[in-house]
Amino acid sequence: MKILIIHNILWTHYKSVLFEALEQNKTDDMEICVLQVAKNDISRKDMASPEVNYAYNYHLLFDDFIENIPTLKKVLAVLRFINQFKPEVVNVTGWASDLSLTLSIVFSFILGKKIIISNESTSFDHQRSFLKEFLKKMLVKMANAFIVFGKTSKDYLILLGANENQFIEEKAAVVDDQRIKDIHHSAIQQGFLSEKIKTVNNFIFVGRIIEVKNIPILIKAFQYIKVSVSEAKDWGLIILGNGILDDQIGSEIANACQDIYKFDAVDWQTVPKYFSKADCLVLPSNSEPWGLVVNEAMICGLGVIVSDACGCKDDLVAGNGFVFESGNQNQLQECMKNFVINAEKKESIKRKSLGIIEQFKVDLVAKRIIKGFLKIYQQA
Repeated sequence: MKILIIHNILWTHYKSVLFEALEQNKTDDMEICVLQVAKNDISRKDMASPEVNYAYNYHLLFDDFIENIPTLKKVLAVLRFINQFKPEVVNVTGWASDLSLTLSIVFSFILGKKIIISNESTSFDHQRSFLKEFLKKMLVKMANAFIVFGKTSKDYLILLGANENQFIEEKAAVVDDQRIKDIHHSAIQQGFLSEKIKTVNNFIFVGRIIEVKNIPILIKAFQYIKVSVSEAKDWGLIILGNGILDDQIGSEIANACQDIYKFDAVDWQTVPKYFSKADCLVLPSNSEPWGLVVNEAMICGLGVIVSDACGCKDDLVAGNGFVFESGNQNQLQECMKNFVINAEKKESIKRKSLGIIEQFKVDLVAKRIIKGFLKIYQQA
């Protein structure tokens, strides 16, 4: 049984850990190959980890940024590989993000392959055009099964015509949970950044400094509670990342209250060290298909505050944090205030985060997906 997984960029570490787990959990008669279209994308060039060893079977088509590769060249290379590899099952991830991935579904359908679509998108993470949604409905009809990050991405596919019984995995939003735990624990033991971050409790934002992340609203909300809530005296705000709005955010921080700490972007393996200095992750994005940084924070026992534009809100926020209306500064302030005045509930929130994220352990997800591959392969 030959399975081909088609993915856009090799760099994506959270996908790599899943591909490695699939390789470890596959059956003896199963051959899995991951076709990676390109090495990385330009927006993440500063986030690459050095000397990464990928412990799974993969083939890289282009050792370049995906934006630099002509569309026709990508399409022909992907279709050629499908024809050469001759898989029985084709799993396409990021299925509408690149024409080469979209056409790989059509080509596999024509060849009579079993098709599994992995979906991270939701109905609200981007403005939708009628034509694009129509095309997606056609692709959904071609698929035999689906893998989704969580409830919101499942609901979107059902809206596009998928059937309830076609979902072989509904909690595929995974990260390298064990590695994150180890790094976080080590950072605590070593007193990471204790000489720079003096506040006892801290909120943290991790991500690219770009408009869609809506960081200004976070700075303003923090400034409000800092001056209006007496318990906020020992609270700080950590902002970790870089992006095209660096200068603007730097100016806003300079004009804001004290206890805001700005650090440059680091590779994903260093992020858990910063979580060792935080109590609550805030993700105020105006659009976020999922928000895997929320998974990472919860693995480290943090509470979470996310906007209702984050795809993870239904699956990951339940007694361990709050969801606020995207763009609503007053609601965000109230959520942050709740964390500040109830700081004694830190251990309870930690237990809830750890309990919820347990369902997304990469090894468990990989085992369920392998069962799903076998199920689809055996279907008449």
